[in-house]
Amino acid sequence: MEKIHRGDGFAIIENEGTYQISWPQGPYNEPVFYPITKEVMEKAFNSDQDAYEVKVYAETGQWPSNENEELESKRAFVRNFPELLLQIPDNQKLFTEEELKVLLPIAKKTL
Repeated sequence: MEKIHRGDGFAIIENEGTYQISWPQGPYNEPVFYPITKEVMEKAFNSDQDAYEVKVYAETGQWPSNENEELESKRAFVRNFPELLLQIPDNQKLFTEEELKVLLPIAKKTL
């Protein structure tokens, strides 16, 4: 028997132990459907942010990255190319003074 769990702007359809998330999309608000697990369904109802993340995951197969992951990714990139600390001085704000003491001499050598 099909059961519909309604959320804010989305619905989850439960049918014999399988789950699909659905929401209106496109210029004509046609419903889209994506299979999800029970655990992902439960996450969708935790908060609006979690519901957004579940929608992104359903569409792309990947969870959206958070700010900390993005910041660490930038830091890792600049560590691999320390000359960017001199070419784009704002990159220095990504690091502590101690880290800059190590990275800036390396950056100067590469230029």
